[in-house]
Amino acid sequence: MINHYEQPFLSNKRGALSGISLKTICILFALALFSIFVFPFKGTASVAELSVQPKATKIWGTDETLTINVTVTDVSNLYGWQFKLYYNPKVLNGTNIIEGAFLKSGGKTFSETIFSDGYNATHGCARAFSTLVGNVSGVTGSGVLATVVFKTKSLGTSLLDLSETVLGQADGGEIPHNVADGAVQVVRAIHDIAIWNVTTSSTEIVEGHSADITVYVANEGNKTENFNVTVYRNETVIATQTVSNLAAGAKTALTLVWNTMGLAPNTSYKIKAEASKVLDETDLTDNVFVNGVIRIVEGVHDVAVKSVIPSPVIVYEGELVNIDVVVANIGDYTESFTVTVYYDGTVIAEQMVSNLTFGSEQTLDFAWDTTEITTNMTYLIKAAASHVPKEIDLTNNNFTDGFVTVYARGLLAIEIVELIPCNQLGQPRTSFVAGTVAYFKVVVESKSFRAENLLVTVNLYDSGGNAIGVVSFQGPVAPGTTSFVLGTPIPNTAYLGKATVYANALSDWPHLGGTAYCPEKSATFEIGGS
Repeated sequence: MINHYEQPFLSNKRGALSGISLKTICILFALALFSIFVFPFKGTASVAELSVQPKATKIWGTDETLTINVTVTDVSNLYGWQFKLYYNPKVLNGTNIIEGAFLKSGGKTFSETIFSDGYNATHGCARAFSTLVGNVSGVTGSGVLATVVFKTKSLGTSLLDLSETVLGQADGGEIPHNVADGAVQVVRAIHDIAIWNVTTSSTEIVEGHSADITVYVANEGNKTENFNVTVYRNETVIATQTVSNLAAGAKTALTLVWNTMGLAPNTSYKIKAEASKVLDETDLTDNVFVNGVIRIVEGVHDVAVKSVIPSPVIVYEGELVNIDVVVANIGDYTESFTVTVYYDGTVIAEQMVSNLTFGSEQTLDFAWDTTEITTNMTYLIKAAASHVPKEIDLTNNNFTDGFVTVYARGLLAIEIVELIPCNQLGQPRTSFVAGTVAYFKVVVESKSFRAENLLVTVNLYDSGGNAIGVVSFQGPVAPGTTSFVLGTPIPNTAYLGKATVYANALSDWPHLGGTAYCPEKSATFEIGGS
């Protein structure tokens, strides 16, 4: 310990005042806060340490706030403590003392703190004590007794000298302990921002395209900094970006985008990046970085048809064919153009493509109505993109792919070839009893080249001409012959005798626009009584 402080109030600078009663100590404590805080200690074998943490602190610049902790380690049954902490008032200004949580973990505490920057001619002093209140045993372990807050005043070094330290137990015993001092060094704040590299995504850019310019910056000082980075083409600003809270010694990379829209081709620009000056920065030589030249070049104009896909490829006259056309801009400029679709050189339709950006594609949907198209023929489908200004390569503007066959509607033949009364298994029978279910086998032949939508209806009439039942099937029917067994109840009220059944094949229900594929077919059967 340094020996030029004023004499401590205790007879032993680290220890306790011997031969003084507890009552006397309490009276002295009440009359002179902080002048004395002791317990009539008894000896103990445990060893603890009272220390400044961190032991060494470096702070950059004046008017900065710092905190240090006065901590205790490996203590047993701590009931109260006190310390004085001396410091250099020319370097540090004491602002606050906050009691730590360690002693409070044992219960309610009573504490006092005081600061004096002018404690004596050469030193400031932070004084503090705290004691538990009530019949508690004290706390054991390690923790923070107090946090001391300072503000830096000037450059230099200040020792943090712990003195007149006391650790006491509830039974009046002294807790022997070691003491470890600390120090604070206040050094000059250095403000220095540097740009150490600039890279570009390309050394040549097509006019109107964008280039990425990456700027690598570093904080070579010892203070956290905020600043702007600006990128120039020659001396014209391209973009500015803010860097916030770049820590001392840290580096970061910024990517700024340069849009070259409006710049003339066949021109060159010098790329420069500059970091703005931060407060008190003196070395500005590394705030600017120049990296080569970017040349603006003229691009190409090129649009293309990439695919043509018709569907379906076999239709009857009057049906629609969907044609998907994929076009692409494989040049360097945004383009607008017309796409025309043909069958064997005859125009089907055309569409306008507007502002298709370079490198992108678009799918166009065309519908070909084959009404009045010559039937029983196969047609070649082609798509063509109009050429755009200054386009040289026209070989990819046309794309021919896919054939579509159009058949005559009369070839679409679905016919009912058989209608017979039957049982559930389709075996023929000639009569049914009123009140039971009658079954009818309908055999359909489709001469279409594909599955067709089919509606089969079966209607029953008794011998008096009264409608007595109806049953139907609706769904796709495959090419070839298909059999249906349909059943419907015969009501008890039906006239007995010869009845008639009628079957029809339609494309849909008539009220939905359906039409008959073929003439209806009929058959007779007997209705008998039970």
